[in-house]
Amino acid sequence: MLCSESSDSGQDGMSPAPPMMQCRTSLEQVFGSGIRYAAEAEGATLELVSFRGSEALLRGTRLSKVLQGGGRIFATSAGSSATFGLSEVVDRIDVFLSHNWSVHRLKKFIALTCYFSFDVAASITISLASLIGLGTWFGVVPSPAYPKVLAPYPCGVLCRVLGVPLFFLLLFFTRDILARLGHAGPHVFLDKTCIHQVDLDIQRQGILKLGAFIRKSEQMVVLYSDIYMLKLWTVYEVASFLAIHPIRSMKVVPVSQSIVFCICLVFLYFYSLATLILQIYVSYSYIAFLTAFIAGAFHSVGLRQWSRDRAAIQSRLGNVSVRNCVCFAEADRALVCRNIAALMKARRVVHMDATQDEALDAFEVLVRTDLPSAFVSALGTRAFKYKQYLMFAFAAQGCLSLDYLGYQANLPYRSLLTFALLEFALVFVQWPMSFLLVELMSSCCLHWHGWRERIWLLGSLIFFVLAPNFLAFLTFTTLKEMANESDWAVVALCELDMLGSLAIFFTASDRQRRDSSM
Repeated sequence: MLCSESSDSGQDGMSPAPPMMQCRTSLEQVFGSGIRYAAEAEGATLELVSFRGSEALLRGTRLSKVLQGGGRIFATSAGSSATFGLSEVVDRIDVFLSHNWSVHRLKKFIALTCYFSFDVAASITISLASLIGLGTWFGVVPSPAYPKVLAPYPCGVLCRVLGVPLFFLLLFFTRDILARLGHAGPHVFLDKTCIHQVDLDIQRQGILKLGAFIRKSEQMVVLYSDIYMLKLWTVYEVASFLAIHPIRSMKVVPVSQSIVFCICLVFLYFYSLATLILQIYVSYSYIAFLTAFIAGAFHSVGLRQWSRDRAAIQSRLGNVSVRNCVCFAEADRALVCRNIAALMKARRVVHMDATQDEALDAFEVLVRTDLPSAFVSALGTRAFKYKQYLMFAFAAQGCLSLDYLGYQANLPYRSLLTFALLEFALVFVQWPMSFLLVELMSSCCLHWHGWRERIWLLGSLIFFVLAPNFLAFLTFTTLKEMANESDWAVVALCELDMLGSLAIFFTASDRQRRDSSM
């Protein structure tokens, strides 16, 4: 059955495509235009991409139901009438979830929550932490002062202790909370809930309408793992979706990347807690740079493996074979192959009298030629976006800055202003720059292994991460001291804050948005 493996518009007469669009031109010409042609010429093919006469088969499941209980719906592919009851008849599907059932449910749950709930969780966490800082400032929120021996003022603890745990609670349970408030989230397609797994007749009708589900979906979210392109259903889903929809409608969410993000955030949280104790005996600057080095080393190892996986995607897709893809149920293989053959014939890529093997050969040529660049484009050029870098910075520096803020009420206005500008620079520029540099150097020299790779990573961390960060830190702190006496230094610090944050924002995000918009 379908859940053993997987999870209105086309364009006629496409004009010459720009470089990033060429990756989908052939597929769209084959499917997108061909589907409408087939709708007029071949009634059987129309049935593959339309719910005409069987509108009740078009069903979607609210996202909150998919994510409830830590994503327990992903525990097994076996379904029942109860799981089918989690879906409802809809007019369209907001998100088509494409995944493999062999991937552990918790990995998929973390990846989906990071994709769907990150913005809400981060916004609420930062807002609440800011309110704690301001409340301490005005004396409304009692915050136990931590005597900082090596600084002229005390430091609170609440933001550092509560910040990251609060973020994770919101990240994993936001959808449950919103559902109780009447906001159940978008309708998603999940094979286990939207296609009946007990009634074999309804199940077969639903499986035959997979192309119609894809056509009615506004967006596809691919939960990518190293086995994703080895499964027949998922290869068919991605190729069919890109045939009908633009690349920007497909979002690739690597499950390993989400896990690396969560682990890094936990590490930074414990770093933040460690400063509560170590600052009694050691200068904060030494702790910060030492921990940044350790965090950078760990971060670089995870990102380097992801860079290798990303580079291997094109090779995997370049050797896709429908006949060799893994399929849990061989009956499903025959069904997918028949659907592929029908679509190939509809566009006259092969003759209407061509054999199924000839149609599959034509499909494999298209997939190997066009799908690799399209899929890599949907992945984007960066492992993390700027907003995720900011969350790292919030855990490492932002919570500390807010804890300091509560005890700055008696500072002169100018000193308070320079303090705020410096902390802004650290949170929005220096820490994001650190992680961005780690990511950039981790993606270089991927062919090196062993001692050469270790030397490269160590040297890169010292010369391309710690050294630039040390210079940036000196620049910002020097300007802060000068700003206490000079107006031009205040202006310079403001400009560096804005220019630095904008530069890192566009470096981390702009290329990814540009790729996905094509």
